[in-house]
Amino acid sequence: MAQGTGHRAWGMGHGAWDGHFIHYIMIKILGIKIIDRIKEAGLTQGVLSKHASVITTRMGFHEVTDEVCSREAYIIIHLNGDPSEYERLEKDLEVLGGIEIREMVFNSENEPQNNLPGSGNVEILGLLVERAPEVVISVQKIFTSYGCNIRTRLGVNEVFFGQPAGMIILELKGDIKQRLLLERDLKSLQKVHVRTMVF
Repeated sequence: MAQGTGHRAWGMGHGAWDGHFIHYIMIKILGIKIIDRIKEAGLTQGVLSKHASVITTRMGFHEVTDEVCSREAYIIIHLNGDPSEYERLEKDLEVLGGIEIREMVFNSENEPQNNLPGSGNVEILGLLVERAPEVVISVQKIFTSYGCNIRTRLGVNEVFFGQPAGMIILELKGDIKQRLLLERDLKSLQKVHVRTMVF
């Protein structure tokens, strides 16, 4: 993916939901890389529309510069609903071909082993921030300190074990050492759950 002065083409959408928070223990973020968006984007969109009932937020982007418009595209979707529907969605995506799928799952205090930054061109960081004023302030200070490494930020309201929380999705860029320090500093905070997704 080109870095620096490139511009981004964006798409955001919201799935059907009834306006009320529902308590689910498992929160999942899916990342989809479309190898050739001209060929595959329509098929992918068909699957996402079929399972719209569990997709609360969607963010899509691809690289655009004065010289090139990338054929690769990325879609990040926030899921909320019946976990069995998550599985059906993933199975329908897997049979398409021409895409890669990653996931982040928030379901316990334990941090899973994730891909390390630098193993791919695109790194997505997911944060589940429990709702406490001092925590929110600390997170924002870290974001400000590493602002040159945060290319995109998306926030979503969530519920974690029955309590209000904030889901923050970051697209990272720039120096790998700085990205590792950003992740380390976020993980050092209490009530902040961090997951990583790398393509």
